[in-house]
Amino acid sequence: MKIGILGGTGLIGKSLIQTAIQKGHRFRVFSRQTSLPKSLSSFPEIEFVTCLLPQSSDLENLDAIINLVGEPIAGVRWTEERKQLISTSRIEFTRGLVARIQDLKNPPKVFINASAVGYYGMSETIHQSYTETSPPGDDFLAKLCVDWENQTNPLVQLGIRTILLRTGIVLSPKGGALEKMIPPFLLGVGGSIASGTQGMSWIHILDFINATLHLMTSSTSQGAYNLVSPNPTSNAEFSKQLAKTLNRPNLFKVPTFAIQALFGEGSVVVTKGQYVVPERLLQSGYEFQFQNLNEALSNLLEKN
Repeated sequence: MKIGILGGTGLIGKSLIQTAIQKGHRFRVFSRQTSLPKSLSSFPEIEFVTCLLPQSSDLENLDAIINLVGEPIAGVRWTEERKQLISTSRIEFTRGLVARIQDLKNPPKVFINASAVGYYGMSETIHQSYTETSPPGDDFLAKLCVDWENQTNPLVQLGIRTILLRTGIVLSPKGGALEKMIPPFLLGVGGSIASGTQGMSWIHILDFINATLHLMTSSTSQGAYNLVSPNPTSNAEFSKQLAKTLNRPNLFKVPTFAIQALFGEGSVVVTKGQYVVPERLLQSGYEFQFQNLNEALSNLLEKN
């Protein structure tokens, strides 16, 4: 397939492109950057377009469009300005992109848009888990995800197969949450955060990529899918397993007030959480490579 991708120069996007090219796909990468990152620059299967938002003419004759654009949510202090940027980079950007797609003479067969498990709000215990049929929450992240997803409705009405990726914590030692967690454990001062009971709905980066490509190429797949492992875990259990994999102690605990002092309202990203399961993804026939956390961490950390 000829795939247009936005947000393709980030950690997940680069890995997705590299894997998809190996499967025979080609890409048109749209980015604010002036050039491709070195890891992608040698691929003849990639066209590169520098832009803030693609023109409709640049989106013509693509089989699929994947939108992964969004300013970071975790690890930043949520000032009103930051919250506005988080919102605008998702809602306004997606709205503009969808408007351009509506103008196409030859629209894509499938449109894939990022979303997040924050859609469901927070769950404190594993006994309160969410599937794709669960209602949305009512906090900032939940309302953000609802508005974000709703921007794609015009494409659904046009008959374009539309997929929403409600993504959890994507595990990679090269970026994201896991990369930030590793140094304290290597120094022997790692441990759980806040109560430790908050849910961590995670997915190995290879499963994220392969699940996305699976949904893209499956003609019956549409709507929202939870891109998470079938086995969410608590923060305490995640910390315990990470320490074991790194052969380091798991003795310390970061109190809630310390996280709140750093990130303010944004602390909820790590002090709260949700237990989410990929019911529709499993029903679609996708088979996970890494269902269990110990297998995922061993694969990611021992070879790196």
